[in-house]
This record gives sequence, C-alpha cells and structure tokens, in this order.
Amino acid sequence: MFMTLFFKECKEIVRSITYYIFLACTVIFFITQMGSFEGVQKPTQGQEYYGVKYSDDENVIMQSTMNKLSFDLCFNSYTTYPIGFYKKVKLNDQEMSQVFQIFEGITGINKEQLIKEFEKYNETQHDLAIDFVKVKDTITFDKFSKDMDKIDDILGGGSYYSSKRLYVNAEVDKTYEDALKDYESIISNDKISRAYARLFSDYMGIVLAILPIFLAVTRALKDKRAKGEQVIFSKRCSSTTIILTRYFSIIAMILLPLLLISVTPTLQSVYSANSNGITADSFAFIKVIFGWLLPTVLVTVSMGFFLTELTNGPVAILVQGIWWFISISLGSLNLIGNVGMNLIPRFNTLGSYDVYNRIFNELVINRSFYSLTGIILIIMTIFVYDVKRKGKLNFNGKIFKNC
Repeated sequence: MFMTLFFKECKEIVRSITYYIFLACTVIFFITQMGSFEGVQKPTQGQEYYGVKYSDDENVIMQSTMNKLSFDLCFNSYTTYPIGFYKKVKLNDQEMSQVFQIFEGITGINKEQLIKEFEKYNETQHDLAIDFVKVKDTITFDKFSKDMDKIDDILGGGSYYSSKRLYVNAEVDKTYEDALKDYESIISNDKISRAYARLFSDYMGIVLAILPIFLAVTRALKDKRAKGEQVIFSKRCSSTTIILTRYFSIIAMILLPLLLISVTPTLQSVYSANSNGITADSFAFIKVIFGWLLPTVLVTVSMGFFLTELTNGPVAILVQGIWWFISISLGSLNLIGNVGMNLIPRFNTLGSYDVYNRIFNELVINRSFYSLTGIILIIMTIFVYDVKRKGKLNFNGKIFKNC
C-alpha cells in the first residue's frame, strides 16, 4: 500500500507545472553559478598573478580599512548590505561630522586636511592610501574595531566597517607560496572533488531553502482546491501513510534532479584529478547532497506541509520566505565557513580545507538539528491531519474560525 501510494504521488508531482518551474529555476541557478569548472592546476613560479586572499594581519586590516574609509569620506558614498542586499548610503552633515571625528582619532587627520590631500591626489594621481593615510601607532586593534562598529551603526549596519567584516577590506595578492599551499591542500585533503562539492552545496543550499516550499504547499492544498478532502478523509488508509507518502515523494523528486545535476561537476572533478595525477572522491557530491543539502530540504518541505495543513492556506510560503531572507542576510556577513544555526550554511570558495575542518563539528550539529526539526514537523503534520480527519481543526483558511 505504501509503495503504491508513493509512486502514485511521484506521478502526480511529474504532472505538476510547479515541479517544472522548480526544475527550471534549479537548473538555471546551477548553470549561471557553477556552469563552468576550469579544474585545478599547479601554480608555476614566476606567474604575474596568483589570485587574492584576505590577510589576517591586524595592521594590514586596519590600514586597508582606513584607506577605504578615506575615499568613502571624500565622496560621501558608502556601500552597505543592511539586510543582505546592496544599498548606497550618503550621510548628512551631522553624521559626516561624527565619522570624521572617529577618522581623526585614528589617523590624526581632520576633515580639511583630508579634503586638501584628496585634491592633491586628484591632480597627481598618486595613491592616497599609501602616501597619506596612516593609522596611529597607539591604536590597538580592539579600539579600532569598536570605532569601526560606531561607523557601521551610523551607516545603518551591514557595511564593510562592521568589526565582523573588517577582514574583507584586507584583500592582498597571493604569493607563489600561498598559491602552492592552497593547491596542495585541495589535492591532498580534498582530492579536488570534495572542494568542488562544498561549493556546490553552498550554491544549491540557497535555492533548496526556498523552492521546495512551493511543492509542499501546492501538494497540501491540492485536495482542498479539488474539494476532495472529505473523500480522502473517509478512506481507510492511515493519516501516517497518506502524509509520509506525499512527503517522501516530494523529497525523492527533489533529490533525483540534484543527483542528475551533480553528474557533470563530478565528471569535471574526476578529469581534473586525473590531470593532476590523483584519484578523485567520486562519491563526494552524493555525500554532500545527503549530508549537507538533504536536511535543508527536509525542514523546508516539512514546514510547508505543517503550516498548510494547520491553516488550510499558503501562509507557509510567507513564513519560509522570511526565514530564507533572514538566513541569506546573516550569511552575507561571511561567505566562507558561516554555519552557526543558520538554515543555509555558507562555504563560497574552492578549497579552504583548514576552515572546513575547523567548522566541521559545528556543521554536523547544524545539519542534525535541521534534520530532527524536519522530522518533528512532519510528525506534527500527521497529528494535525489526523485530527482534521475526525472533523476537528478545520479552519477554512482562518486560524481562529473553527467550523
């Protein structure tokens, strides 16, 4: 009975236009973000460019940040991401005065001096950052961070002057030694495919935290739209069987295209590994799909089923949309190794095995938590559905109107 209903539900999903929209969005997102993989090549000494990295030297971070701030002050134009999305900020005179006061405390340069030197910079095209702006030797990194947080507050938050994002300002060129170290780590620790699989999980986690909710809500509302609830309620089949067959069929129909999509990057990783004389982990993408991405799918679909059965309406889409938006916003502060209890763990880089190794336990706890949450929500869904079959808890779309 269970498998018969399961395959029947899968066929129903295949007939749904919502499912094809889901497939189209997922494939397009994958192609635009990860459509090409040039492989991993060993750096050669004497190259002009080896890429960039973020320096962890506190002096470099402070100096780079003040270089950026000096230009932003002169143009009165600041880039921020207050809720994860781009926003250009211009300060009023009072706010500018507050920022200049902090700037002078760190550099010893007042507003008039900065403007004068900036005019000189425009005439000579010399590098203002190197020739003029210097951080006082007496400024500690702790005090500097607190002062930068004050500027971030003035800007409305989400700026590059937040103490959590200061490292982003300290972008420096990699040396040959840096590039060689990264290459050796990707080869020896990640076998290339594992590093690429983490990047795959980072991107696909973004869409899988929102798109499956539409499949869940559409399926949960289908019987209501077709006015077939009472017929189904009268069937002898248990509530557990009905809900779980619907649930697992959606999960399966989400995982299937994911596994198919992962074939291309897997083959690219294997080819790149062979070119470097090593054997890739051919199951790397399968591991991250079930270990990294599946918990996101479980909790998202469960949320859709539970709230839709509880309210008889599409409120789950709104709730999940807000949750997704908050997760994206929090993740934007750090795209490499940002886990915590975020629904969408971020690891937007190829490599950085040391960072991954450091956050691995945190990632396991995060994924286990959301898997458990998904299970609890679907159990609650079964309970709500069973109560409704007994003629109770029928809200007809209004939570506080019990028919």
